[in-house]
Amino acid sequence: MAERLRLGDMLVVAGMVTEEQVQEALAAQRSTGQRLGETLVRLGYVTEGQMTQVLSNQLSIPWVNLYHVDFSRELLGLVSAEVAERQCLVPVYVRHVRRQGDTLYVAMEDPLNVAAMQEVADGSGLPVKPMVASPTDIKNAIRVYYLGLPPMRETEEPAAEPAVDAPPAPVAEPVAVAPSAPPAPPAPADAPAPEPPAVTPSVPPPAARPGPGFLTLTLLDGTQVKLPSARQAAAPKAEDRLTTRDLVHALVARAEGKDVRDILPEDSWEPLVAALLSLLLRKGLIADWEFVDEWNKQRKKAE
Repeated sequence: MAERLRLGDMLVVAGMVTEEQVQEALAAQRSTGQRLGETLVRLGYVTEGQMTQVLSNQLSIPWVNLYHVDFSRELLGLVSAEVAERQCLVPVYVRHVRRQGDTLYVAMEDPLNVAAMQEVADGSGLPVKPMVASPTDIKNAIRVYYLGLPPMRETEEPAAEPAVDAPPAPVAEPVAVAPSAPPAPPAPADAPAPEPPAVTPSVPPPAARPGPGFLTLTLLDGTQVKLPSARQAAAPKAEDRLTTRDLVHALVARAEGKDVRDILPEDSWEPLVAALLSLLLRKGLIADWEFVDEWNKQRKKAE
């Protein structure tokens, strides 16, 4: 309850809710079992975006827009689907941190949940640092990348211009994008805002990831990428599907002359191009006549 009260206190200090509304939410929480933040959103006292910005500003924890994260199957393999669902979190990236080594940054609904970070650290064998993201965005990422399901909603909340007198919330590097939610009011000057230390593994790290079913490819620039093989003995699970980042790596490797048939069979490339073209046309990024005209030009050059 102490951590829930901390969130309530932060929202009160930020002027988002009143003490009475926090107490009402705490009372309702006892019957629903929901987190305090979820209860306040359900009661209509705050939005997810406001809650995310308050957490980011008050705790100096970077927020991240998950729509701009390059998820790969190698990255997703660091956190199991069961842990991601139960703790409402997703891995964002691995970065080298001074005096700490490779560190896994995780977007969390509740960045104060040390037990959840410890579970991820123990499972991945890496130190873990928290980031803040919208709970709905986290759940959508879990549905799409772990469970192979469509997202709960199709469109992202439009970005809002930050208030002139509001200090910018720390933004996850290297995702340099505008926030998808209104920024919170500035924190009081005397409010403590230490960045939480990384949670380190308390058990020996597991076997090297990714495990069987992955292939390692070295690109011309020396970059090594690990992609899931499509040729597995058993039918591939939803969590073994290629992500967009995986497909980009496979395309680059194929252009460099690598054999990627174990990652994506030869008969998959035409449907892949057709899917990309359909998406570009549907979003209005190219016009039908433009593509046909360019296609005819390329055909004539090839003749």
